[in-house]
Amino acid sequence: MPPTETAADPSRLRPVPEPATSAAGEPGRGGRWQPTRAGIINIWRYYDETFRFHGGRLLLRGANGTGKSKALELLLPFLFDANLQPSRLSTFGGTERTMHWNLMGDGYEGTNRVGYVWLEFGRSGDGAGAGDKAGPEWFTCGARLQASTNTRNVGVAYFTTDQRVDTGEHGELALVNAAGRPLTRKDLVSAIGARGEVHETAADYRDTVRHTLFPGFNQQRFDALITALLQLRTPKLSEHLDPAVLSTLLSRALPPLDQGDITEIAEGFERLDRQQQELRDLDGEVDAADRLAARQRTYAQRVLRAGAAALIAATSTMDGLTRKARESEQEHEATLARLEEVAEQDAALESEADQRSARIEVLTNLDSYREGRELERLRSELDTARHRAGETRRRADGLARRAEEDREKADSAVEDAARRGRHARQCRDDAEHAARIPGLTAAFEELDSTGEPEPARRLLRAAVDGRHEQIAEVRRVLATHTRAVSERTAAEQRLESARADLDSAEAAVERRRRDYDAELADLTDRLGTWAHACVELAADADALAGAAGDPMAVVELVNSAHGRAADAITRAEAGDQARRDALAGERRTLSSDREKLRQEADLPPTAPHTRDLDRATLDGAPLWRLVYFRPGVDAAVQAGVEAALEASGLLDAWMLPDGRMPMPGNDVFAEPDRTAPVSGPSLADVLECEPGAPVGEHRVRLLLERIAYGPHAPDHPAAVGADGGWRLAAAQGRWTKPEPAYIGATARERYRQRRIADLDGRIADLDGRIAAADTALDELARRRGILDEELARRPDHTALEEARRALRRAEADHAARGDAVARAETEVSEWEHKVAAVLHELTAVASERGLSAAEEALDQVAEALTAFRAQADAWLAARSDAGAAGRRADELVG
Repeated sequence: MPPTETAADPSRLRPVPEPATSAAGEPGRGGRWQPTRAGIINIWRYYDETFRFHGGRLLLRGANGTGKSKALELLLPFLFDANLQPSRLSTFGGTERTMHWNLMGDGYEGTNRVGYVWLEFGRSGDGAGAGDKAGPEWFTCGARLQASTNTRNVGVAYFTTDQRVDTGEHGELALVNAAGRPLTRKDLVSAIGARGEVHETAADYRDTVRHTLFPGFNQQRFDALITALLQLRTPKLSEHLDPAVLSTLLSRALPPLDQGDITEIAEGFERLDRQQQELRDLDGEVDAADRLAARQRTYAQRVLRAGAAALIAATSTMDGLTRKARESEQEHEATLARLEEVAEQDAALESEADQRSARIEVLTNLDSYREGRELERLRSELDTARHRAGETRRRADGLARRAEEDREKADSAVEDAARRGRHARQCRDDAEHAARIPGLTAAFEELDSTGEPEPARRLLRAAVDGRHEQIAEVRRVLATHTRAVSERTAAEQRLESARADLDSAEAAVERRRRDYDAELADLTDRLGTWAHACVELAADADALAGAAGDPMAVVELVNSAHGRAADAITRAEAGDQARRDALAGERRTLSSDREKLRQEADLPPTAPHTRDLDRATLDGAPLWRLVYFRPGVDAAVQAGVEAALEASGLLDAWMLPDGRMPMPGNDVFAEPDRTAPVSGPSLADVLECEPGAPVGEHRVRLLLERIAYGPHAPDHPAAVGADGGWRLAAAQGRWTKPEPAYIGATARERYRQRRIADLDGRIADLDGRIAAADTALDELARRRGILDEELARRPDHTALEEARRALRRAEADHAARGDAVARAETEVSEWEHKVAAVLHELTAVASERGLSAAEEALDQVAEALTAFRAQADAWLAARSDAGAAGRRADELVG
């Protein structure tokens, strides 16, 4: 299907590029590649968008959600490093927005989608590095992306070409066909043709981009550049900017420094470190002195404080004792004064008490006081006589009234006896009527024939209580039947509820089983998607899909694949680390040799293994330190003579100043006295004695004059030739070297510098190989991180296990509900039997007692029985009252 926009207003979704000027889209000057244009076709909400750079820069403006960050995610640095990991694509470093989501997500309704992203660079031909071309050069890199709803993977084809995309010029590259559809991979290969390449792997594409756009960058610097781009691409960079991290990233992108500069700087830092250490030592001594002074000061302060505290305590104690003594004296004086006052008051009170006692005694002895007491007694006797007369008068009046009342009571008693007789007959009739309803007519007749009140009442109570017991017996059986029916009804309700719960449990089991199947299918799909998306952890997707329902099997498969991948990375790391350690050891050895060369002024020839004599204990010097070449001697002759002397062993032979042999030892010595004179040219013609040498000039010259010299080694027992030939007695030979290295201070210095330069080159080569090893180790570490990240991203079984547990709980609940239904059915059956048995018993008891089995009828009988008892009690009471009234009337009338 052709590309379509998913929003109604595309202008709100597209970033606004820098307004085009005459310079927009033009190639960079000076032979440097500059980005000129970029494009996105049919990805996310972009239909066919082209961004133009102005002077290699692009400004994206717009509100949130218009696609500024998305443009960066799809273009840079993706088109440099060709990495589809979500964390590399997202400007925020997240993993939720994959390239598959960019193609198929955010409202896209199709099943397949193909899109392109591309980036164009240009440079002019008037600067260095542009070759022989006069016109501008172009380089376009891009990627064809394809996704579908059937898989989470994204098919990608990376391409590079010198064609431009859709410029309207001859030879342009069109990424869509005439119908507006993005090109297929086959059509893309045909469209690029020989002017570019559709790369088989992302690594080939990355290498082409790196070699074309960044020809001076190795892989390590290119990776550092990508890392810097990722860091600098972060939105709102200034809010979370870490200067240290940014400095590290930019530093890694810089070219390596010269080894000599690094060495010089390192030496300077070493000197600074030594001075810093000395300063730290001095600071430490100052701190120690300050601490000692502080401790002494603290000690003195504590001693003074202790003495002052003792003095202050003694003074405070003395002040307290003085204050207490003064207060005690004042309290003593006040107490004495109060004691005197109390003594005076006591004496005054004793005198007043004596005066009052004497006055009382005088008053009680007076005649008037005794006459007053006799008058009170006479008054009391008068009151008593008056009270007795009143009582006698009231008693006589009462007896008269009682006689009148007795006459009235006799008349009233006759009338009351007649009235009570009538009432007793009426109560009997009511009681007889009330006895018919509860079936106690026989009991009433027996009551009527019983004349005595108490036996009648006992008979009434027995009859009523017996009927009540019969009613209660029927009620008990009826209550048992009612309870049985109620329990049966409750059991039936519980059965219905249990069956409803069982139906709900069956529905829950089915629902949980569907949930579990859905979770299993989802986990199977996620495991397959995860396995296909893994780069390092090569797990078997089919085996994982088959074992998705078994967490242990999945863990075993994943751990096995992770273990194999981790073992492979570990073995590779061990190998690379071993190689790096070996290279580092070799570099340390070479660095040590270089430092020795820099510290030594003269480099001696390599000592033979046959030498074991310590030359430091000898007088004299080796031959190469005692001579130098005469001015004007050709350099080739110098090299040949030195080569002949070195090969014959004379170059490093030791010369003693006096000719005496040293203590026994293994070494080579040169003795001019033991050599025959030369009758022709000798080494003295090309070599001179070094002035101030530790061996006398005449002995050195004598040795030179007795060694024959010529273009070739002459026929003499000791001879050397300019061509490197030599002869010593019966031994002869030849050796050549490009230039002298030991004879003459200049030659030795040049040789030392050559050796240092050679070591520098070898060290630089080792540095490169170590850097390559570090890169390989970093790559392995990155792969291990990817492996661990892939392992961490493995879909877990949490949701599936929860669904499994929910299904098991639902099945257990279903089984329990089934058991509950069975128990409820048994309970209903049992209560059916109980209801039938109790109903039979109720019918028998009610028939036997002459009562109804209905609750309402029993209530009516009980109410009638109560009414009868009340009526009978009233009748018996009325009959008893009537009898008593008749007897009382007889008594009063008689």
